[in-house]
Amino acid sequence: MALTIIAGVGILVLVLIVYSVMQQKNTKVESEKRVEIARLKLTIDDTEDTLSKITNIPVTKGLMMVLHNRILETSRTIQGLNNDSAINAQVNDRQNLLESISSSFNSQGLDSFKLPSDDREVLQMVQLLKKLKAIINNEHKRGRINPEVFANEIKRADLMQIRININSIIKRAKLSIESKQNGSARTYLEKAIKTLKAINSEGDSFVNERLTEATNLLASLDKDRQDVVDQRQAVADAKSSTDLDMLFQPKKKW
Repeated sequence: MALTIIAGVGILVLVLIVYSVMQQKNTKVESEKRVEIARLKLTIDDTEDTLSKITNIPVTKGLMMVLHNRILETSRTIQGLNNDSAINAQVNDRQNLLESISSSFNSQGLDSFKLPSDDREVLQMVQLLKKLKAIINNEHKRGRINPEVFANEIKRADLMQIRININSIIKRAKLSIESKQNGSARTYLEKAIKTLKAINSEGDSFVNERLTEATNLLASLDKDRQDVVDQRQAVADAKSSTDLDMLFQPKKKW
């Protein structure tokens, strides 16, 4: 009888231990699931924030598909972890939105890109373009973007960054000219011209306009420098002529 009681107590203790271990495991799994869902929701929020900011740049159907598909795939992952009606509705809505974009969205050309007007806007735009490139690269690594779309979107982001950079360089060159810092202005303009000539964008009005502007500014600096050289030479020639006249003028008799 005593042995039976002891055995029963032992079994009960064992059951309690197993139950406790299972509870701890389930708690850990649920905790990890909540952490993962929170991380995934941050990805969705981050992408939504990016979508709200790209209204200031020309976007293509491909880019819109990439960003909205990122949200869809992330929502599906959440759906697999926590299948409730709210997330199911979000997945369905995003699928419908992607179908609408695919059938009716019109890509915008780079000619419609408006360059930022001040340094704060420049910084924000550069950060946005870097963010877009990071997202595009990440989605490409996940196999969610075909190579053609990937190459096109990276190239567009690079070209927009170059336009911002060129615009800033020429702006600095003009400020240097106004401050009579012609050496710095020349360095800026030569850098801008070199970059613009290296861009493979035949027929690009922005490239042609900025190349003409930078070339004209540099030519103006060259003319100013030559004028200074000529003036100095004229002064030197005049002084030399005066010295010679004094040397060979008739000596006065005292």
